[in-house]
Amino acid sequence: MSGEAPESREGQAATSARAGGQLSPSGTNDTDPPASAGPALAVTATGALAAAPIRAVWDRVKHHKVVQWTLAYLALAYTLLHSAEMLGNSLGWSHGPLRLFTLLLILGVPVVIIVSWYHGARALRRVSGAELMIITILLAIGGTVLWRDSSTEHAVEGAASAVGEHGSHMGAQKLATAAPAPPAASVAVLAFSDLSAEGNQGYFSDGIAEEILNVLAHVNGLKVASRQSSFQFRKSDLGAPAIAQKLGVRHILEGSVRKAGDTVRITAQLIDASTDQHEWSQSFDRPLSTANLFAIQDEIAKSIVDHLAATMGSAADIAGPTARKADTADADAYDLYLKGHSLFMNRSTPNLIAAAGALKAAVAKDPKFARAWEMLGAVLVTSEAWNIGDERDYQAGVDAVERALRLDPNLSLAYAVRGEAQLDMIPSRGAVGWEDSSGNYLRAIEHDGKNATAYAWLGSNNAALGYLDRAIEGYQRCLDIDPAYELCRRKLAALYLYVGRTDDALRLYEIGLENGYITNDLPFAPALVAHGDRFGALSILAGTYQGDPQLIRPLFRALTDPTFSDQDRQDALGLVARAKNSRVWIPPALWMLKAYDKILAVPTYTEPPIWWARDDAAWLKSQGRKQLMQHWRLPEYWRKHGFPPQCRPIGDSDFECR
Repeated sequence: MSGEAPESREGQAATSARAGGQLSPSGTNDTDPPASAGPALAVTATGALAAAPIRAVWDRVKHHKVVQWTLAYLALAYTLLHSAEMLGNSLGWSHGPLRLFTLLLILGVPVVIIVSWYHGARALRRVSGAELMIITILLAIGGTVLWRDSSTEHAVEGAASAVGEHGSHMGAQKLATAAPAPPAASVAVLAFSDLSAEGNQGYFSDGIAEEILNVLAHVNGLKVASRQSSFQFRKSDLGAPAIAQKLGVRHILEGSVRKAGDTVRITAQLIDASTDQHEWSQSFDRPLSTANLFAIQDEIAKSIVDHLAATMGSAADIAGPTARKADTADADAYDLYLKGHSLFMNRSTPNLIAAAGALKAAVAKDPKFARAWEMLGAVLVTSEAWNIGDERDYQAGVDAVERALRLDPNLSLAYAVRGEAQLDMIPSRGAVGWEDSSGNYLRAIEHDGKNATAYAWLGSNNAALGYLDRAIEGYQRCLDIDPAYELCRRKLAALYLYVGRTDDALRLYEIGLENGYITNDLPFAPALVAHGDRFGALSILAGTYQGDPQLIRPLFRALTDPTFSDQDRQDALGLVARAKNSRVWIPPALWMLKAYDKILAVPTYTEPPIWWARDDAAWLKSQGRKQLMQHWRLPEYWRKHGFPPQCRPIGDSDFECR
């Protein structure tokens, strides 16, 4: 590069541009056009003047060796980029730093051009201290980025590898411990189709299918999917293999019922889901009578068991079904019973009211129909929790259960309902009330080991008494018997809240919602608020207090609004006092409003019992909580049967619970 100053170089370039014209063919100098050249020569002169600055710039570029600097940089950049790519591949770098490095090299092109111009013009052959510092900082930043990305990438890859190994291990474990093929002696009874001309006999076809299912369910050695699990596929488009896979059975029994006048046709067919082939089918055309209906049900059950036993050959270990006698001779009473039973299984306020009417008509037609009395008792006792009926209706339900057991002491559901009815008598009866209630649940299970409801209610008793591990076992047994028993799943989820397993609780809660189970679960409202789900909490409050909508906003504010004042609380308590349709949910409302001293004034039994709620430290130490436990005679029961782990006696008359 030249050591001349810019000013002298620019002067030379200007002089050269003015004096360096070429000779024309005529030998004249282009810089001295003859006067006769006219406008054409003027244009030529103007073009020459315009081209002069361009030649001057190019001369400067050549003199400063900008091109050489740029080409040298590009060659160096290519070498560095190629080396970085090779190094990155060997060290496992991601593409991120390579892309960043490429971008920096590209941005370096104009920098090199400027630096070369500057250094060429000033003859600075050394890098200044400031420039060296800038270069050092850039290299440090680039190196840090590369190092961090490399280490991060290796960490991610290590984690991915670990997950992959764990996943492979789990995958292998799943393959090794995957659910085995369902046993050959397993069947699911789907809801039978209603083929009546009017299409209004669904309850009847459901009842026939359930009666067959109940016969099969009590056959030793035969696995039978529960009613709730099987009937959920009533309108499913899934084929038999897919349904069987979901239910964990080998066979599917489907059928149809057509009732017309005094005749009935029942068709049933057994499908081997492993081959999707029909293995057995038969149609029954009989005069409509309860004797014939029971005979058909027993015959279908026997045919299925015989067929499965023959298919399995010597491996068969299935007992034959027990033949039953019709427990009513009145076909109309039986029809009404099936209608009431179907409405009860699909509980809602209108359905419970309609079920009570149908069952009252059934027992009026046949006063000795024990199962109709049993179901009537279940409807009337359960209706209290739905704010249906009054004390007379409730007592009528208790009387109906007692009459059912006098007619047939082996009715499992009747014992379970009796256990429920005895809960309300605990405050007056003391520990004996808890003993009788739990004893009846156990008797229900003794008469029917697959009574999932009895396990659920027994679990609730243990939960109320504080034996939380036993309660969890009961709920899990309920779900083992009937995986589609969503109420049991929700009870288990609520109990998980109370033992501090919030994540497990919300997971089960979510499963229930995914399965279409939506109910009013106040214990989850504070938990959802704590997890940031205000909308979920509001939805629970809205569903619970739809009969008293004036409570929704103040309760939501009590849970979510830090500015909720004592005056707001007093106003809300006034609304609670005037509530008419939510008496079952008044104690939880008082609890959310922290009015602990007022809960005992409305000691309605709540499930799960709020005395084990652990979201509020003040509640755990309050006298209101302790008084509620005393009202429900928990200490009295504990002194006879043992205190739960979270409680302990203090002297002969006091106690404390965490």
